[in-house]
Order: sequence, then structure tokens, then C-alpha cells
Amino acid sequence: MRNDTKEYSDSLWTNGFSQGNLPPEVDHKGNVEYKLKLIGPTTQRLEQLVTQLKWRISEGNGEALYEIGVADDGTCIGLSSKEMETSLSTLRKMASLLEADVYIVREVILGDPEFSFHSSIPDNRVVEALVKKNNSTHSRWPMDIRIAIVGGSNAGKSTLLGRIAHGERDNGNGVGRMSLLRHRHEIASGNTSSIAHEIIGYDSGGSLINFATMNISTWEQICEQSSKLVTLLDTCGHPKYLKTTISGLTGYAPDYACLVVSGNAGRITDMTQEHLLLAIMLHVPVFVVVTKTDAATPDQLSRTLRSLFYLLKSPLINRIPVVVQDTDSIISCAADLVSTGSKIPIFLVSNVMDTNISHLEHFFELLPKPTKENNEKLLVGPVEFQIESVYSLPDVGAVIGGVLQKGSIDIRGSSTPRTYFLGPDSEGNFVNIMVSSMHRHRMPVHYASSGQTTTLAVYSPDRKELCIKKGMFVLGTDTPECFFEFEADFNVLYHQTRIAKGACGLVHLGSVRQPARIMSIRKNTATEPQIASNNNPSAADCLSNEPSIPQSLETTELASGERGICVFRFMKEPGYLSVDSRFLFIQGKSKCFGRITRLISINHTKEREATCRANPTTIAYSSAIINKG
Repeated sequence: MRNDTKEYSDSLWTNGFSQGNLPPEVDHKGNVEYKLKLIGPTTQRLEQLVTQLKWRISEGNGEALYEIGVADDGTCIGLSSKEMETSLSTLRKMASLLEADVYIVREVILGDPEFSFHSSIPDNRVVEALVKKNNSTHSRWPMDIRIAIVGGSNAGKSTLLGRIAHGERDNGNGVGRMSLLRHRHEIASGNTSSIAHEIIGYDSGGSLINFATMNISTWEQICEQSSKLVTLLDTCGHPKYLKTTISGLTGYAPDYACLVVSGNAGRITDMTQEHLLLAIMLHVPVFVVVTKTDAATPDQLSRTLRSLFYLLKSPLINRIPVVVQDTDSIISCAADLVSTGSKIPIFLVSNVMDTNISHLEHFFELLPKPTKENNEKLLVGPVEFQIESVYSLPDVGAVIGGVLQKGSIDIRGSSTPRTYFLGPDSEGNFVNIMVSSMHRHRMPVHYASSGQTTTLAVYSPDRKELCIKKGMFVLGTDTPECFFEFEADFNVLYHQTRIAKGACGLVHLGSVRQPARIMSIRKNTATEPQIASNNNPSAADCLSNEPSIPQSLETTELASGERGICVFRFMKEPGYLSVDSRFLFIQGKSKCFGRITRLISINHTKEREATCRANPTTIAYSSAIINKG
């Protein structure tokens, strides 16, 4: 790696090998496995190795990386050519038992003068192998990741998406985006006003499949030939449509955010900073694409990059910018983006000249599906389907689209259709519904699991017509509940003055978007602002069943950079909520976010209101009643 780009082109393998080792292996999580050698395992040992590989593949949602010739502590010892070939043969045998394929990502000879090693045998080699599930045997659906393309107006988001999804080079005047624009005013102004969806795929060999691929003209054909799918969400860059962008980021739950910056702007616009902060607040991993490098002068590009580096290194973001220039940096950045998130990859591309577009496509192919710590619970828990869009089709009826947040839906699981609850409505009521059919990416399917986007054709055995709106849920629980109030660990990232009790703003929580009021604030004295906790209480512990006044309650205000425990109340209607959900609180230009820590029963909310109306002197204590000590 060249010294002049080392600061921003940091490669995990390059830096590790310069010291003769990689970071120590993480045993309890992740899809990366270190193996010194795989030679002549017994039948019992082979079964153990296959079980271990199966777990690593599940951690990587269909993919696993094996570093062969590397000890568990990360020391690169290497193997001879014969030993390496035998080890790879064993790995292929293990993969075949799981109906997976093995691909060599890289092979490094320890005697390479570019690196410095502690191996006594310079001809030894280390191999990184990718084990990937076969699409032909993928029982339900190929791995699918969602990437939201964000950034300011005129940055080239739609043009970039058109180049990747349709293979169309731009002519410098925006012709590449024409296939994505859906409304006449979008074509006239060039500003996207809605969330557009496109997909690309990769086959088991890592080759890109898009609409420029031969014999590909529909989404169905892309899905059928792909072992990995990438859903690209084109958001709005104009300030007028900021709420639409926020709704897309919260409602569609993207796995990654691609921040697009115009290389010839010479600076980072306010809306670009706004989009970056939204992704950071929602804990969405971010990478950056700098476009229009062909049209930017060296001075413009230099000023743009300086502004970008300054923003990413600022205390508010606190990330390390890494300019991607070669395959090594692509591989290390793709792995680091999920594992630590300390680095933000930066791609310098041109949609006119196709500069570095292949690097970006390779990066998409290597990106893993982020896994959650409680992923097993999400898969087996009761169904929670968040409704993001509603349609009505002739001869089909009501069709809803959204994200399956928890559980799984299998419409062929039994002879009798499963009954779910749909709601809540404005009165907090739920109705019984059944699912008649399902589609994913316009393809009929019978199964969907947690984290996947899908559309459901639903009907009610009790009603002829269903009143469905965005923000409702389809629930598989036996006793669905909704809530007016909830308690949250709340962070004020920026506010012009201070946020106080009684402040009103717009809450963006998944597909739920409605005004809410802050009912009480307790100052959190923790020195380190922290949103998530590894010791989160259970939903049962977080549901307040018996309100009581805490022994100590400090009602105060929160300024920029401060954190507190706040109780929020929806001002229009109740909504379905779940503990640990992240949300945004928008009030003017303020930037606040939080995580729900406790739900407050709607019955106790009504009791408190009745008590306050009957005895006005208790109003001062109303905020204390709903805060269990």
C-alpha cells in the first residue's frame, strides 16, 4: 500500500501482515474462522468441522470466510503448497455436505517482499476462502441486503442507481436516471420525491446480474439466477422531501446507507450532513460514494474530500475515512463495516467514465447481512409485520407491503390458514385477518422470515372491507396491545436551546409517524451517552402494570449532547410499540433519537387522565405516576 494513501487506505490484511498476524479470532460470533490446517480429519472430527462451518455460514447469512494457515491468535504461519491443497480439499468436502461452494478470495505467499512475516518458511502461503451457499439448494430465498442511497440534491444518487441496476452510462446530463423517475414533476425538476426500489443480484461465482445482463428483463429473472440479492432504495435529496427520506430510513430498515457526495461541489452540503446524521442516529452502517469525479477539477475534488474527511472525523461522527483503491481495501472495508464500524469506506466514481464502478459492485457483492444479537429470538418469536405501503388490487383485494420484524410466516404450514391481528386503528382496536398469498421482489413465495421485506394479500373472515393504513402491524400474538405512552433512553444530539417537559415533535418509529409530547424528563447522570445496552430488560419487565411514584425524580431540561430518561405520549392515536425499538424525535432543526426501554399500559394512562380531571392538584404528579422507580 502506498505511504501517501495509508491514512485513508487502511487494509486489515495489509496492516496485519506487516506485523505477521491478523487480529485474534472471535469464537462466539461472526462468520470468520481461522484454521491452521485441515489435513486428514477423522470421521468424528469431520462432523465437528461441518457443524462449525454450518454455524459460521448461519452467522454470515449464507456466507463464511475461512483463513487457512492462520493460528487462532491471528499469527500467520502458512502451509506448504501440498498442505494447502489438502486443506482446501477438506474444506470443499465440508462445504459439499452443506451444499455450498468454495471460492478462493486471495492467496498470499509469506515470502512476498511487500510484507514482513515471522514465518521461518518463506515459501509457505496463507489462503482466504469464501464458502457460500448454493442458490439451487437455498431452501427459501437467497441472501438479501437492503442499501439506502442518501445524500443531498443533485449529488447523482438516481444516476448512480441507474448505472448499477441498468448498466447505463450517464451522458453528463442525467440520462442514466430516467428509468427510475416515476412522476412527471421528477423528470422536469430532476428531484426525486418518492422512494424508488431497484434490485441487483450476484450468482454463486460472484458475477453481477442486473438489467444489462443478457436475457434479464424482469425482477423475477434476477431473483431466479442470484444467490445474493441487493435491494437499492433511492431516497429524496431535496429539503422539501426530507420527511419522505426519514420515512424510508425508518420504515424500510436498511442494512446499509450509501451516502452520495458530488465531487465537483467543493463542499459538503447541509442536506448531505443531515442525511449522514440520520443514518448515524439510526445505527445504520454508512459508506460514501463521491460522484462526478470526471467533471470535478482537481481543486474542487480536493476541497470536497477535505470537507468530507473533516466531517467524518468530527466528534459527532467519529469515524475513520478510508479511500478504497484496490481489492485488499475492498475486502477489509466490507468486513469492518459490520464488525467494528470504525471506518467509513469512500469510493471515487464517475457514472460517465465508469471510473471505479467495478470496485463498488465488488463491494456490494462482499457486504454481509448484518446479524442482530437476539437474532434467534427474532426468528422464533411471534409475528410482527410492519406495514409500510397499502394497495388494493382487482380480484385480489387488500395488499400490504413492509418489513417482517419478528417471527416467520409460512402460508403452506398447515391446511387451515393462520389467523393474525391487524391494527391498531385510531381507537386502539385490532381485527382478525388471514394471509392468502405472499410475494417477494414480485415473485410468489410461501415463506418469509424475520428481517425480510415482503407483500401480503390479506382478507378478514369477519369483514368484507378492511381499513388499513401505513403504521399498522400484523401480529401473531394472542393478546395484541397498543400504547399511547412509552419511556425511552433519550439523546439530544443537537438543539438550538433546550428540550423541556411539554415539548412537542414528530416521532419517526419504523413506519409510525405521528406527533408526540414529552411528559417527563429525568436527567441521566451517565458520563458516556449510550443508546443500546447488552443487559436490556425483557418486555415483561418493561411494561408498567402498577404505576408508582419513584423515590427520586428530577424534572429538568436537556441540552445538546445530554442524555435522559423521558416519557413520551402520542398526541393523535395509540400505536403498536416494542421494547428496544429506535426512533427519531424531530422538532424543527433539532436532532434527537432514543431507544424504547419501557411500555406504559394504555389502561393506566386512561386512569391517570381520569384522576387528573377529578383532582387537578395531582397534575403536578402525573409525570411521576407513570414512571416506575
